[in-house]
Amino acid sequence: MPTDISELIQTGLEHHQSGRLQQAETIYRTILRDQPQHPDALHLLGVVALQVGKSEDAATLIESAIKARPDEPEFYNMCGEAYRALQKYDVAIARYQQALAIKPDFAGAHNNLGNAFKETGRLEEAIACYKQAIAISPDFPLSHNNLGIALKDLGRAEEAIGHYRQALAIAPDYAEAHTNLGNAFVELGRLEEGIACHEKALAIRPDYAEAHSNLGNAVKEHAGPKEALDHYKQAIAIRPDFATAHYNLGIALDELSRPDEAISHYEQALAIKSDYAEAHHNLGNALNEVGRREDAVGHYEQALGIKPDYAEAYRNLSRIKPEQEQVSLIEHQLQAPALSETDAMHYQFALGNIFHDAKIYDKAFQHYTEANSLKRKAITYDAKTFTVYVDRLIAAYSKEYFEGIGASGSDAELPVFVVGMPRSGTTLVEQIIASHPQVHGAGELASFGRYEKAIHEQYKASKSYPECMPLCYEAIAPELSKQYLEELRSYSHEAKRITDKMPDNFMRVGLIKTLFPNARIIHCQRNALDTCTSNYLHYFATGNEYSFDLRELGQFYLDYERLMGHWASLFGAEIFAVQYEELVMAQEKVSRQLIERMGLEWDDRCLEFHKNKRAINPFSSMQVRQPIYTESANRWKHYEKELAPLIAILPHATGGLSS
Repeated sequence: MPTDISELIQTGLEHHQSGRLQQAETIYRTILRDQPQHPDALHLLGVVALQVGKSEDAATLIESAIKARPDEPEFYNMCGEAYRALQKYDVAIARYQQALAIKPDFAGAHNNLGNAFKETGRLEEAIACYKQAIAISPDFPLSHNNLGIALKDLGRAEEAIGHYRQALAIAPDYAEAHTNLGNAFVELGRLEEGIACHEKALAIRPDYAEAHSNLGNAVKEHAGPKEALDHYKQAIAIRPDFATAHYNLGIALDELSRPDEAISHYEQALAIKSDYAEAHHNLGNALNEVGRREDAVGHYEQALGIKPDYAEAYRNLSRIKPEQEQVSLIEHQLQAPALSETDAMHYQFALGNIFHDAKIYDKAFQHYTEANSLKRKAITYDAKTFTVYVDRLIAAYSKEYFEGIGASGSDAELPVFVVGMPRSGTTLVEQIIASHPQVHGAGELASFGRYEKAIHEQYKASKSYPECMPLCYEAIAPELSKQYLEELRSYSHEAKRITDKMPDNFMRVGLIKTLFPNARIIHCQRNALDTCTSNYLHYFATGNEYSFDLRELGQFYLDYERLMGHWASLFGAEIFAVQYEELVMAQEKVSRQLIERMGLEWDDRCLEFHKNKRAINPFSSMQVRQPIYTESANRWKHYEKELAPLIAILPHATGGLSS
């Protein structure tokens, strides 16, 4: 009989290793009918259960195998895997450690113990485990790959790349290592290398849903969210229950100003994984965009219920529901011994928002100052470099340049550009215009920023952007103008005017006028100190690097004003200036002027812009969801003493100290 069982075990293993799990299971169960405590059959049947997602059954079976043979390290290792799948990490860790007590040189158990530590946020301990596994088995590609993941999660992407490459040197067709290497390249901004890695992973495994989703992330960074959509959709087609792909698709749709579709995918992610804190958080953001503030609050609070140390959720909750009760909770989180500077920054912005709402302005500014200081440490920005860049723009886009290019671009009147400093009223102006039935508001489009980069890459061998423009305008203007019009039409097929309210397109007026000589440009202006104060009090996830230091913010404002003065000298009345303070005091007069500038008949719906349900950047959604109010004027005076470094720079800015 023992010989027969040995043969059955061998036959079962052959089926098992070939992926014929049902046949293997049948054989293991046959053995257990004769010998219910046969340790190998219990263990292997447990492994099958684990592979088909029956982790509870797996744990029970492998625990029985351990009782039958308590000195077998592999049993403890696989038992740990079952408990890890059940997210019972303490038990899993104990089982891996029992395996290692029996067999200290068990590389697989060191690796799996590392996984349990990694999944519970104990990254340094995970790294030690992976290194121990590699010391025992240098050609263990799985541990090199996992070590790379842990290093990347600690912000050590360069080191991670080295281990992914070692994994691939051992196993060149290791698709997971290719896509993880791609993620590390993307984190370092090496987008083309990242895309190539994800494509390599998919060449090896075309049905690898994670690689499709990761490729979408890389493409989104490289070419924009529209180009990423199909990659996320492919991931979902392969794995409809892939919560992360639904979440990533939601982010891309949100960035394309399609929040209703984004909401649908965040909700699908949560239907699959109800404790997905990040999906609750981003769903809150999208709901806030469409004016569903109470629902947004509910999802921020659910995110915090799942993840009490979710600093970004506290910051966003504080923007729409700032309550003193949150202060003690946030202050408790700030005492966490392993608190990252990024989380500390989000908490400090949240406290600033809460104290600002309570009109305790001195405490609010202390927290805003700490938040901005932490954010400034994490970014690279040089004010002098930007000043020189403005000099270069002024020199390149000269009167002589525009006299020389003629009608190189498109004569289309579809685009309307709303430009200015962030927080200068661009959202309000777009909302008024977009309330006209013949106008579609597309929000903040990154198109012209991408065009600048593409032009620079194509012509940098001769001259950098913008100095290359006299050499290339004839070649680029027809293609880029056509491309942009197609992008606008993807938002609306019927509108006579489509707005692009990317504020920092004030830097790109020269390129805009090259591509669209007839484009309507609305320049939003606001009291300089109110504008800069509002920038300083707001968190910007990306861009606006100048806004986290008062002196740099003031210098940026002066450079912005200088550049807009140059465009005004070239184009005069073709750029229509809207003063925020005048708009809020004389809404109908200025609104009528705006619509007249659009070349459209007046429509009274433009006075009821707050009833327009289109998606709005959540930073400004509260203002444009209600009639115009004047409370934001002269807000800087609440912080006049603290703003001394900014005031010292701005007295000569237009309206800089006006009241």
